[in-house]
Amino acid sequence: MESSLPLWAALIPILGAFALLLKKNSDSFRNAIVIGASVLPFLLLLSLYGSVINGGVHYAISWLPGFGLSFKVDAAGLLIALITSFLWILCSIYSITYMTHEDKRFRYDFFSLLTLASNLGVLLAGDFLTLFIFFEGLLIFPYPLIAHKEDAPAVKGANLYLYVGVATSLLLLSGMVLLKTYTGSLEISAIAPDIAASMGTAVKFQIAILMIAGFGGKAGLFFEHFWLPEAHPVAPTPASALLSAAMIKAGAYGIFRVVNLLFVPQAGAAAEDWLTLGNIGYWTIIIGTITMFFAVISALISSNSKRMLAFHSISQMGYIVMGIGCAAYLGKDGAMGVAGALYHIVNHALFKAALFLGVGAVYFRTNQLDMYKLGGLMKNMPVTAICLFIAVCGISGVPLFNGFASKTILHHAIIESYEHGHDMTLWLVEKIFIVTAAGTFASNFKMFYLIFRGNRPKEFEQVEPAPLPMKIGMVGFAVAILFLGLFPNWLLETAIGPALAPLGFDPSSHAYQLLYNVQTQVSGLAILYPGAESFSVVLHNLFSSVVALGLGGGLMYGGLKYHWFHITIPKFATFDFYATKMLRRLLNPWSLASDKRV
Repeated sequence: MESSLPLWAALIPILGAFALLLKKNSDSFRNAIVIGASVLPFLLLLSLYGSVINGGVHYAISWLPGFGLSFKVDAAGLLIALITSFLWILCSIYSITYMTHEDKRFRYDFFSLLTLASNLGVLLAGDFLTLFIFFEGLLIFPYPLIAHKEDAPAVKGANLYLYVGVATSLLLLSGMVLLKTYTGSLEISAIAPDIAASMGTAVKFQIAILMIAGFGGKAGLFFEHFWLPEAHPVAPTPASALLSAAMIKAGAYGIFRVVNLLFVPQAGAAAEDWLTLGNIGYWTIIIGTITMFFAVISALISSNSKRMLAFHSISQMGYIVMGIGCAAYLGKDGAMGVAGALYHIVNHALFKAALFLGVGAVYFRTNQLDMYKLGGLMKNMPVTAICLFIAVCGISGVPLFNGFASKTILHHAIIESYEHGHDMTLWLVEKIFIVTAAGTFASNFKMFYLIFRGNRPKEFEQVEPAPLPMKIGMVGFAVAILFLGLFPNWLLETAIGPALAPLGFDPSSHAYQLLYNVQTQVSGLAILYPGAESFSVVLHNLFSSVVALGLGGGLMYGGLKYHWFHITIPKFATFDFYATKMLRRLLNPWSLASDKRV
């Protein structure tokens, strides 16, 4: 169906941003515009659901001379766009009170809406040129959000974000130039046959590497991740939540489109084409695994709660990229991998936003981010404590909370990948998956315990609860986490299952049929409740989770008792130290000390 609604969904936040100029100093007017410009895109996108499920929605702007924008909405893009809009609504409500702590509220709201428009434009784009234009918006507009405080750490974090963004955008653009040169097109969904016919294996790998690395800078893949721990702790909490829970998903979405769409062979393709896709998927699995494992180690030894959450954003992106890789590695039988990746994109958005907002509420009342200097705040801030506990259970994959569903599907995907080729590296990946889940549990429950349990410092005895708008934001995310945790197959049946159809997977494969039966539109995957599979599958899922949680509990106990979490890694022994220096020299050779200037 042709409709201009995708264009309006991206355009309304831009109009809202400039509408703020009418009454810059009116808090009530500004709050109404920001919330309205977040709610309207959500409603427009929601109205597209039926048309998207029945075949998709497209729209093109071709009247600009020598230039055009195209939008094409499928179920996968719509799902991520909806969760992005939902995040912006709740974070905008939360910021009504939180941003009273900060100066320059107009600037924050102005660039927040422009960032929302850019984010939605990436997710709704119909070709890589349109996607790239909006993607560059995600390079420019979040900069003032990160540098909001205008002190040295904020400017340093924003500059580092900009350095990585510029470098990786050039990589992405190079991949697009190659793609256009060989195929004559930048359509996201229609050029797989042209790719198979027009280029050899070496060129396919070149394009895949350039574009994955280009999107990976925003997603926080390992080797490109080091801006996140510097940017998130210095940005205002609502901005941190949006950057971590929503914006980096644009990078993951780009990787998803590249790996599981561009290089998927058509029916009757040569074995070499399937081998190329499998190799791209294999190395994507490795990159995702390295990302999730090393980031969780850094999270374990972090004392700053927002910095720790930034490392977990990197780690959870590793889970998502691993799932994308599993889908490509398994080829036409890879539905489980892409379903797990899409599900985890949604889940990560919910529990990571809730975590940041909970930590932000504590900071709002205590002005303290060092978790070791807090304690005993459960009595002072019970709603915040409950919401943060729910989010911690979500990210840790505890049964009955949302993370359990997506991590279970991803675990099935990596097991299927190992059984597909019996590669011992993939066997090791599955073990690292469990260990990483244990580290996730240990670090997040450590944070919850140190902030809300134990002895309360005297200076925090009179701490007040979070204000109502902040509670609304946190409770909204907590309810969503519980809903998906209690009804894990609902999302498979309403959004993820229909998203599998245009991705080239074999609908007769066992994984596809379990995830989503095309005829009955029902999921039979036994995540938490027996479906088409037996109850033994549910017990297997629960057993894997219990193993990870048990290891995590032991790690948390040992870390707190024997001070394992206080290990300090010298800066010169970290990849970040050398990567930051290299980027500064490449992109800012005449002013290496610019981060110190305000």
